[in-house]
Amino acid sequence: GPLSGLPIKAPFSDYVPLPEGPVLDANKTYRIGFVYHWGFHPWLISLADTAVYEANLHSNVEIEVLDAEGDDNKMGQMIDDFIAKQMDAIVMWPAREAPMGPPVDRAEAAGIPVVSLDRRTSSTNISSEVLGNFYANGLQQGLYLNHVSGGKGNIIMNRKPLGSTADSMRSGAFMEAIGDLDYVIQESMHTNSSRKAAFEATQDALQAHDDVEVIFNTGGEEALGALDAVLEANRLNSAPGGKKIIILVNDDSKETVNEVRKGTMDVVVPYTPLLGGIGVRVALLHIGAKEGLNDSPPKQVVTPNLPMITKEKMTIAGITTITPDEWPYAYGPEAE
Repeated sequence: GPLSGLPIKAPFSDYVPLPEGPVLDANKTYRIGFVYHWGFHPWLISLADTAVYEANLHSNVEIEVLDAEGDDNKMGQMIDDFIAKQMDAIVMWPAREAPMGPPVDRAEAAGIPVVSLDRRTSSTNISSEVLGNFYANGLQQGLYLNHVSGGKGNIIMNRKPLGSTADSMRSGAFMEAIGDLDYVIQESMHTNSSRKAAFEATQDALQAHDDVEVIFNTGGEEALGALDAVLEANRLNSAPGGKKIIILVNDDSKETVNEVRKGTMDVVVPYTPLLGGIGVRVALLHIGAKEGLNDSPPKQVVTPNLPMITKEKMTIAGITTITPDEWPYAYGPEAE
């Protein structure tokens, strides 16, 4: 990746494809503003990597990348700066929905198409959204748990930020999948995509409960922090009856996939960050539509559901899982 220096293998290159080389009017230079949060986070730097990679494939496209560092107000100001610079399009990763509605509306009112990646904003005026299936992520975790647990167990939850699409849809789908069965939610914690926060929250939960059987995680960094807490407390095999604590994971980093390979984590439900290239291509097509060069791209571009990753192949609710060695699209640093 051009920002991280890490190797990337991006899926979905056939989604809204554009040929390499100059795009739209080859005599013009097109400027795209890209704004996101937390460039230190493996998932998010991979998202930005693929956006910059795609822009670099087109000699007449320039991209400016800004990191709002988790501050919604700062992201709004950065979008306003892009408006003042008269960028041709804006591509964004919003942490939370509601605060980003007004900045998107201002950009759209100024005639600048905005494309969101992964999470949604509260704006109904946004030009396009590039989405994975959060609902499927939570549902798959619930289906896996029901398959291996017999429909009962004590659960602690490490969740995304309150008010984010990822939290409401993943956690909601998981609860829907397990809701009629004999589970107990012992703790439900918003650990905000932070390995450190998830470590501390899981550490506290393990101290408060000696019978934890399941740890649900809405992201890979949360899962890695939770696993660190479990291992430090020597609690991996501390579920009632000496059974292993079941660790459920979203996000297919090389680290989480390797933990499934090792048997410390039980299932990874992939949610690839390698969506940035799609966002840039969609933004370019919106620019082209304004210039009368092509049709408008879809309002929503939804990537397909991805298979669960388990140590050994399984069939769960009619769905066949894949093994870690069968998944080529894991992101981030190599696992140790």
